Parts: sequence; C-alpha cells; structure tokens
Amino acid sequence: MPIQCRPTPFVLVAILALAALSTPSQAQAPETTLARENERLAAQVRDLEATLKSALARIAELETSLANAVSGQPTAPRAVTAAGTVEASNVSPAGLAMAIKADFKVDFEASGLPDPTNATNADERIRYTRWLDKWVAASNRQFRERVSWPVMVMGGKVVSTNNTLVTFQPWDVEKSIPVGGSFELAIPTRAFARATRVRDGATDDHIALLGGIFIPEIRFNSERLEVGPFNNPPFIGSMAELVWRFDFQSLAPEATTAKASPNDPSGTEP
Repeated sequence: MPIQCRPTPFVLVAILALAALSTPSQAQAPETTLARENERLAAQVRDLEATLKSALARIAELETSLANAVSGQPTAPRAVTAAGTVEASNVSPAGLAMAIKADFKVDFEASGLPDPTNATNADERIRYTRWLDKWVAASNRQFRERVSWPVMVMGGKVVSTNNTLVTFQPWDVEKSIPVGGSFELAIPTRAFARATRVRDGATDDHIALLGGIFIPEIRFNSERLEVGPFNNPPFIGSMAELVWRFDFQSLAPEATTAKASPNDPSGTEP
C-alpha cells in the first residue's frame, strides 16, 4: 500500500520562516548599493556647489572691476603666479593649507614608504595607514594656532539671532591689494557691525584684522588617492584631506600691519 506524504503543519511553518528570513537579506544588497550611490552623488553635488560658489565670486569680482573701469576708478591688481593662478595668502586658511601640504610632503618622503595606489598590497597599505594616523594626530596639534589675519570684509548675511556669515578677502596691507581666494566665517553680528559701521558719514574701506584660533581637522579618507577634479576638501596627500574650524575672537577695524614675519610665514602669533 503506497504511503501518502502530506506536509505537516510543522514543515509548512518552517518553509514560511525560511522564506521570511531570506527576504531581507536578498533586499539588503540593493539597499546598500543604493545608499553608496546616494553618498557618491551627494559628494558630487557638494563639489559642484563649491565650484559654483567660486565661479560666482569671480564673476562678482569681474563685475566690480568693470564698473570701476567704466567710472574711471583704478582697479587693484590681483597677485598672480608665473602660471597665472591667484596666489594663496600666507595669512589665510589657504596659506595654512599649503603649509600643511608642504609639511606632509617632507615627512612622507622621509618615511621611505611607497605612495599607496589601488594596486598596493595589504601589508604596504597597513604600514602606510599606521604612519598616516600618527602624522594626522601630530599635525592637527602642530597647526592649531592663534592667528591674526588682515582681511577685507566683503559682506555678511545674518544666519541666526546673534551670528552673521561673513565673507573675508585676505589682504596685503603693504601693497593694499587682495591676495588669494576669499573664505567665509560665522561671527557675532555685533563684531561685524563694529567693523563695518559708518564713520563721519562715510563707510571705511572695511580692512580689518581678524583674530582667532585656526583649528585644522585633517582627516583620513582611504578612498582618496589623488586630488580629484574639484579638490574639495583640499587634498593633503594620499588618503588625507583637510577640513578646518575657526574659533573667532576679534575683528578689529582698520588693520595696518600683518602679524607675520619671515620666520613665521603662516601669519601666526606665538
């Protein structure tokens, strides 16, 4: 007599449980891929926004130069290098970024380690990351400095009850010309108002001395082995990039001297 095989309730429950468990794991891979793609696209958007901001600033500068030319007013020359690019001011975030990058180059060459690439084997990559971790920690301490930078106050936008987002243009006091690219900081609205207030019925030239503490936050990025198309954040070296903070302390109007010397090219004070 043939034996009839009928699925028992226990077997049916087990099958349903296995199906339920397999569903999330199967969906996990597409979700992970989608999250990574979203992160990549978000990074591209940030890079494009930074590039657009720089382009708009340059357009505004050209419009000002054109307006001065039409009205017959002299236009301050821009400091350029032999390659025709704007020099970064020593007394600015860009200047300190250049100093950090130069320091990395010297220390990396002294380490004797090979520059990592996508083809670098696991052992060499481990040795490099260990060296880089130590260098990042030491450099973040080394380049955390009290600074005093001559700047032109370009304008501000109120961002909260007490703070204004201000655009600063590094300024060469001796030559009375702007130098390098501008940068933005959120500072107390009262400090911004004092530095740009009307005096005797006319505004001053808004040249001021920006004081505070420059706080580098060099960070490890294992996927960044080269500068990239936008260099944002600034590339320091393989797997290292720079972000920074600024602890605002003062904005004194009518800056007359830069607190920098040949022995202190970063424009910092001891």
